[in-house]
Amino acid sequence: MNIKTISVIGAGSVGGFYGAMLQKAGYNVQFFSNYLKSGLLTIKSVWGDFQINISVYNDTKQMELSDLIIITTKVYTDIPYLSLLEPILKPNSIVLFLQNGINQEENFKAQLSKNQKLKKYDLMILGGLAFTCINRISSREIHHLDYGAIKIGSLDKKNHNYAKEVSKLFTNAGIQSESVLNLRKARWEKLLWNIAFNTLSVIGHNVTTDVIVNSKNSLFLAENLMKEILFIAEKEKNSPGRKKIQEMIDKTIKMKPYKTSMLIDYENHKPLEIEAIIGEPLKLAKKYKLDTPYLKFCYHLLKFLDEQNQKK
Repeated sequence: MNIKTISVIGAGSVGGFYGAMLQKAGYNVQFFSNYLKSGLLTIKSVWGDFQINISVYNDTKQMELSDLIIITTKVYTDIPYLSLLEPILKPNSIVLFLQNGINQEENFKAQLSKNQKLKKYDLMILGGLAFTCINRISSREIHHLDYGAIKIGSLDKKNHNYAKEVSKLFTNAGIQSESVLNLRKARWEKLLWNIAFNTLSVIGHNVTTDVIVNSKNSLFLAENLMKEILFIAEKEKNSPGRKKIQEMIDKTIKMKPYKTSMLIDYENHKPLEIEAIIGEPLKLAKKYKLDTPYLKFCYHLLKFLDEQNQKK
């Protein structure tokens, strides 16, 4: 696998940080972003501070063809991924969805199969989960506060070697990374944290992670949200295991006080990733005929809060 040019699509805090790390390691990285700006980007990280000059575009038609495309956009249903990626695709490009939520890779593959022009491409579809605390301070500064490991898997298990190679690429750039054979299971694992802490950070009246883990009441809600995610994952036989609930809580207790990505979006009156993080699991719960009252309540409350927030 010969990766020379890497494109980061939707670069904000996560895409900006990991893209900068890859560029620092010597890769040719180009950024598509509405947030970052070309020029000097300052990274303040628990892994070491640095500055680097980056190239940012607002039109993929101006970008080079890419060997590896890392998608770090927020997960919204109206993003036209195919038309966005088409100008930079090679017939054998690797597309890595480094996002929250579940079903992104499956939905992309379904869109690809319906596209007469692109379905002939032998695209390798990977998924990635970033277990990290990163905030974008401005268009020219990103803070990496804690953790940072990435898990990478292939949508099709027979292509696991590609996940292994991309994971090595991240590791060689100084990013803690590992490949996983079961991508679906890894996505459910990441959802355990997102479903609890992203959700409660907003509906708990704009609170950071330390506030949530220091209250018996919010911990009760967090645990029950995570249990319902496990019910769905267990039905699929992709459960990361019941022990992961306490593991997620313990990691969050040790974490520096952190504003979740959903809370930051809420404070900036941006749309929330409700469908990817809660909506998709709810659809699966309905499909499997599972009762998930905590998920359902939080979904509708978040939708209401988001509607009101968009009017401000």
